[in-house]
Amino acid sequence: MPPARSFAKAGKRAKALENGRPPLDAARSIWDLIAVELRRQIYVQSTSQARVAELLGCSRSHVTRLVSGTRHLNPHHAMILDDTWRLERLFTHLISHALARPDDDWLTSLAAYEASASRLRTWDLGIIPGLWQTPDYARATFERAHAAGLLADVDQALERRLERQAAVWKRGDMPRVSALLSWVVLASPVGGARVMREQLAHLLELAQRPGASVRVVGRHVGWHIGHDGSFQLLTVGSDVAFAEAPGMVGHLVLDPDRVERYAQKMEEVNDLAWSATESYSAIEKAMDEYR
Repeated sequence: MPPARSFAKAGKRAKALENGRPPLDAARSIWDLIAVELRRQIYVQSTSQARVAELLGCSRSHVTRLVSGTRHLNPHHAMILDDTWRLERLFTHLISHALARPDDDWLTSLAAYEASASRLRTWDLGIIPGLWQTPDYARATFERAHAAGLLADVDQALERRLERQAAVWKRGDMPRVSALLSWVVLASPVGGARVMREQLAHLLELAQRPGASVRVVGRHVGWHIGHDGSFQLLTVGSDVAFAEAPGMVGHLVLDPDRVERYAQKMEEVNDLAWSATESYSAIEKAMDEYR
């Protein structure tokens, strides 16, 4: 007869399977390891899920999902727990490793950083950044990707794009959001004249929000360091970078030295851009061309 512990373990496994997910396995998944460690720390710290919910400013049910592994701990909450429990950035480091895994869902990881970042800076060579796109503009880009065999489900991709936007623009503590655009973006119509005109109007509207800005690097600048590729810098305590790659994919950069190189590149591109007033004029001029 198996020991009582085996019965208990089997019971937990059966219950987990009934709830629609396999039991936590820290040896299999780093996210499961994070959930197990969070559960252990709640015990070690002699606290409760209710107290953790108060600490993180979220619901008790959200914490329940964190310890069950059905939700992932985000970087901002990780920092709060590390600071409060004096864990020497334990959860922060675990999440960094989880997000940096090459087989990870990079879009989910990027969205988690965007939702908790205090500052978002983007440089884009040929397209309006995702967080600034209208639904019609986004759909047009996804339809092109679908036609090229790079995307399976246009509607699902659009839904995720809009969720990412809402997580940033509808936050009560909205971050500082800035976009640096190449002149090529304004000269590259997506979805037809109407879609492009509405997109540029939307760009100007968002740029009027407190803490938001859009600036353009003009054609007169010629070749510059920004031509190496589009990328994004996200401040979540410290900076992380997201670099785009061919085929509608990308990767998060967490190594401090590499992130610093992206930060220096952003500063160099920023120095080349027109002022906000000049940039808005350039965007309005481009709008006139799409009538």
